[in-house]
Amino acid sequence: MECGPKHQISVRSMMNLSNCFTLWFVIARSASGLLLKPPIAGIATIKSETNRLSRTSLFDSTPSPSGDSTRSTSSYPDSASLYQAIPDKKPWTFGILTSGFPPQQLLVPFVKFVTFQVWRLMMNELVTHDEQGRFIRESFQAGNNPSPMEIEGKKYRLYLGNPCPWCHRVKAAVAVLGLDEDIPITMLIDDAEKASKGGWILPKSPLNVKDSIAPQLISGDLAGVYNYCYRHVLPDGERYRGRCTAPLLVDAQSGTIVTNESNEIMALLNDYARRKKEHSAIGKMPEIDLRPAGLEEELDKTTKYWFDLLWNGSYKCGFATSQLAYNEAASDVIRGLREMNECLATRRFLMGDALTEVDLKNFAWVTRHDYAYTVIFKSPGGRIAQYPNIAAWVKRLVLEYPNLMTTIDMKDACGSYYRQLFMLNFGRIVPYIPSLEEWVSSL
Repeated sequence: MECGPKHQISVRSMMNLSNCFTLWFVIARSASGLLLKPPIAGIATIKSETNRLSRTSLFDSTPSPSGDSTRSTSSYPDSASLYQAIPDKKPWTFGILTSGFPPQQLLVPFVKFVTFQVWRLMMNELVTHDEQGRFIRESFQAGNNPSPMEIEGKKYRLYLGNPCPWCHRVKAAVAVLGLDEDIPITMLIDDAEKASKGGWILPKSPLNVKDSIAPQLISGDLAGVYNYCYRHVLPDGERYRGRCTAPLLVDAQSGTIVTNESNEIMALLNDYARRKKEHSAIGKMPEIDLRPAGLEEELDKTTKYWFDLLWNGSYKCGFATSQLAYNEAASDVIRGLREMNECLATRRFLMGDALTEVDLKNFAWVTRHDYAYTVIFKSPGGRIAQYPNIAAWVKRLVLEYPNLMTTIDMKDACGSYYRQLFMLNFGRIVPYIPSLEEWVSSL
């Protein structure tokens, strides 16, 4: 249930999306040719006249031929100063809306129909939906029933992406548990154009790392990591066919996948930190237990509850392909925000007086809510600042656990949604996004 829907686009899907654009262009080009060919000269004349008239102020102060100057500019506002002159160089257009041909009553429904059909086809290629247009989050889990992590030796490696909330919760766990020096982290780059499969590529690694780890685990893209980790399972020449998602925990010594499920990774990290403290007389381990013994069942139920309402609810809003599907998801998000605010009215943290994994999971969600989910996903509920108890909880988290401030580049994380999800943002315009520090201070 990790970062597949947001960043992982298969090669086949990309080809299909490209075909969608080609189909749309051919249809639109053909339609414009059929409809616009007869009156093309007339359109040019009308456009020229329209441009000439638009340069003339509606409140021209030039006296009329009869000498009547009673309509002086002193009686009217200088509205001409509100407008700009038409530039000499501007994008070329057909001038359809100003010419009146083809009739708007025919043109608008036609363009709406074609655009919607292409958009829906693209959305269905990107993620799975049911017949009512509801987003279905599939499982792309790799690794089964992972064993506890070994304490001796730095044999594990984490692959995380800054834009991904599921990766963010894992990075937050590493930070508050003080495991930064124990488990190396490869910060992935979201670039579907360079990735052979999916959306993640690996950064260039330092030379000293290359001597102690298989090159497939530190170069190329995340798909290469999956292919290498499945080398003993796949037939010769075969590549991993599942989605290559993050976060990903790998045993770098054996070159095998431990798990790519964020909840399992967080539980493994917490268990690792707990056992390391018990075996170390000196250790720098903080007094933190994100998954206390005896609360596992309650934590799992709470995780499922907030996942349905908020964490997955925002994605269900953004990937809905019907009004019904969106309305259902939007209702869940509004309810989730209200209940979360009420819950924190009497508690320091979501499970009580102590920090748990649920707080870190919700922290990863709220940091993306205001400037990603509410805009590109149309996730409702308003800003986090409108919920005083949630806002106070965020400030409490970063004040008591300052390492959380280093777990996300908010501008890059939220901006990635606008850059990568082009089917939700055709213009590829990225709105203003503050830094995490600026956002927290505004709450």
